[in-house]
Amino acid sequence: MKKLFNTLAMSAFLALFSFNIAYADSKLQIPVAEFEFVKIFSGKDAEFVRDKLGEPAEIMKRENESGSVEFWIYKDIVKVGNSDKTYKYTQIGIINNYIETLGNTNRSPK
Repeated sequence: MKKLFNTLAMSAFLALFSFNIAYADSKLQIPVAEFEFVKIFSGKDAEFVRDKLGEPAEIMKRENESGSVEFWIYKDIVKVGNSDKTYKYTQIGIINNYIETLGNTNRSPK
């Protein structure tokens, strides 16, 4: 049983690793599905975001106890659920050069 569990765990890890490598070498088709967007960008760094999405439409900076936080705003890049509609805004929160938060909304982030 333990051997089966280890085999399944290793298979899942390799599948996720392969998925991330595939996106590291390819350009992203915009708009991207909501769930796929989270899988692609979670835990990545700012350079990865710029490589895949280009320059943000806007960058907002805020200060908190952790230091400086940047919110990169992109427009119409993420699909709403399984529809062809897109969220008006996608906000990517970056702390110490890494993505900390991902959010989609139709309300202005200001």
